[in-house]
Amino acid sequence: MLAYVQAFINIALRRSGPEDLPDSAFMLWLTLAIYIATQVPLALIAYGLNEVLASTVIVSLALLFGLLWVLLNVTGYRARYKCTVTAMLGTSALLSALSIPFSLWRQALLNTGSVPAMPSTIIFLIMIWSIAIDGHILSRALSRPYGVGLLIAIGYFFLHTTILFELMPDGIGNQPG
Repeated sequence: MLAYVQAFINIALRRSGPEDLPDSAFMLWLTLAIYIATQVPLALIAYGLNEVLASTVIVSLALLFGLLWVLLNVTGYRARYKCTVTAMLGTSALLSALSIPFSLWRQALLNTGSVPAMPSTIIFLIMIWSIAIDGHILSRALSRPYGVGLLIAIGYFFLHTTILFELMPDGIGNQPG
């Protein structure tokens, strides 16, 4: 298990890439389960239990799987699909797990009426790091320079965020801070 986690840490630190992961359906499914297990608590902390919780996770996954499928097919690297999806899910799960305590801290401060500057800043930095990691993974998967991967990752982030905000009913996610 330690080697499994270490593989994603190495990708997050840009020491390796998705090509260093095994091309394994089992690893993809395991990573998907762990990704979902880290996304649900974050969504619950941010938005509470509501009707859009499941749809946000499903839409996020559909967007990720679809974008990678199109990108890798168009560029002729379809064989890299499983490893790339696994890398994106695994590093996202890793950073999401890292974000959970800061999200809880932020929510606790909001509930007391305090300004959650420190946890919000840390969460923001983790989000920036996540985009940088996605850029790294995409550049390696597409055999393109890091700048190209980063631009795609930034575009994906804005598309993903826009779609998720459209799913939210009025008042959900519009907390102060």
